Amino acid sequence: MTTSSNDEHKESTIVFNKHSNAPSTRPKSHRCNEHLEDVLTGVSSWPMDFSKPFGVFWKCLRSQPGQEPPLYRNQFKADESTEFVADEK
Repeated sequence: MTTSSNDEHKESTIVFNKHSNAPSTRPKSHRCNEHLEDVLTGVSSWPMDFSKPFGVFWKCLRSQPGQEPPLYRNQFKADESTEFVADEK
C-alpha cells in the first residue's frame, strides 16, 4: 500500500500549541504574573498582607487582556508617598 506525501507530512507535523504550528521563540509569562508576585510578597512579609493584593490579582484574572488593573505594589507606594510628614524643627 502506498501513502501519499501529504499523509506523511501530516504525521510528521507536531502541533506545539493550538494557536501556531511553530515553536514560540521565547516563553511568555501570564499577563497577571506580576500581580501574583504581589500576592506572594504579601504572604511572605510581616505583617502579612494578603487580601488586598489578592483582590487586585483576582480582578486581573477576570479582566480582558490589555485592561489589567494597576499593580498593588504601585498603589501601596503611592499611598506611602502621600502620607503627611511633619516638618522637623
